[in-house]
Amino acid sequence: MMKLFLFLGFASLHAYLPVTVPNGATLPYEVVDGVKEFHLVAEPIHQEFSPGITAECWGFNGRTPGPVIEAVEGDTVRIFVENRLPEATTVHWHGLILPNGMDGVAGLNMAPIPPGKTAVYEFPLVQSGTFMYHAHYDDIIQIGLGLTGFFIIHPREEEEKVDRDFVIMLAEWQIPAGASRPDPMTMDFNYFTFNGSLYPKTEPLVAKLGEKVRIRLGNLSLHSHPIHLHGYEFFVTRSGGKRIPPSARWSEVTVNVPVGTTK
Repeated sequence: MMKLFLFLGFASLHAYLPVTVPNGATLPYEVVDGVKEFHLVAEPIHQEFSPGITAECWGFNGRTPGPVIEAVEGDTVRIFVENRLPEATTVHWHGLILPNGMDGVAGLNMAPIPPGKTAVYEFPLVQSGTFMYHAHYDDIIQIGLGLTGFFIIHPREEEEKVDRDFVIMLAEWQIPAGASRPDPMTMDFNYFTFNGSLYPKTEPLVAKLGEKVRIRLGNLSLHSHPIHLHGYEFFVTRSGGKRIPPSARWSEVTVNVPVGTTK
């Protein structure tokens, strides 16, 4: 039997199906005075893309992409970001509506987080959908080395019930022959990963016949990526975090996921 996470709101009970993260993880939290507290650590990591293929990347909490942050529309979240990198960083909450001072753009609405220091972000979640978080200091280098992750906000009122809810972050890498560190300054990529993994390490999306499946896709790489589902048609229900009304949805076998967007 699948477990549901429960969220106790001001006057009602909210249940949601937690996402499944192939080759990944979700970020645990604790509730302190009604606020959900999460802890992210930006740090150098040793990433195994597939057996025999490894690289020295940067990530959150020991992985790239970082663990999925999962919460409910109406929650207030407090996110501690510790910087264990050799240079400054920030975290931007891609697509979220929030106070300007919490947006995480270094030099524009917050100071960079120096190495060895921790910053605290706190804001209410006023929308629902599939969003992302990523470094926003020396963006091309830091994102290109792996400082990305999903931010999933479940609606307070369930829109469409599904039996499985998968998330997949698309990324591409240039790892020169004999090198151990990706080169984020080139677009001549030689590896393309789903949630930081290459085949045959990639875990399958497992469902039962007759179940309704949701697949969330995110792209923080430098190329758009068309994603094809062999043998099935699907409906695009959200784009860029925005819900598409049922009357405006379309059936597809391939969906393009442009740079910086979610589907």
